[in-house]
Amino acid sequence: MNTTLSNQTAEETLGNAASVSEAEPAKFTEQDIKAAYAKTRTGADFPRLIQDLKKLGIVSYDHMLESGSNVFHGKNGQSVSLSNMGPSVPVNAQADVELLKTHISEHQRGLTNYPTLCGLAGQVGVDKWTCDLPAMTCTYFDRSGRKLHMELIPTGEYEKK
Repeated sequence: MNTTLSNQTAEETLGNAASVSEAEPAKFTEQDIKAAYAKTRTGADFPRLIQDLKKLGIVSYDHMLESGSNVFHGKNGQSVSLSNMGPSVPVNAQADVELLKTHISEHQRGLTNYPTLCGLAGQVGVDKWTCDLPAMTCTYFDRSGRKLHMELIPTGEYEKK
């Protein structure tokens, strides 16, 4: 048995262990993202999509309704911008938060597909949404950048009401 003593502090030992175990940050590609989205049929599939994006190393993404584009953000500053991630829809200047919540609920129950949600969100004044994957939140914003609504993304399936 080796009983060599070391003068390392606990912090140094932990720091060395962390540096040895750190892996190269995940590099995600357009193809990786599109493959994850291809498995998504309705809003009920959204929690699985989020888990797939997290596995790719994505930490957040923004969806802009007027352009239909997304910007995916990874650890260490990586980002990938993709157009045609949803329909380009007009955004109403007047927001209706209660109707937005109704549309989101219907989508989560699988009653609408993604293009329909995008159109309905634009009609009720949503300019973009941001999904924060570590926090498991989706936040909806109007044209002025004002937060309209934020909700938690479930780790499992949505409840079918």
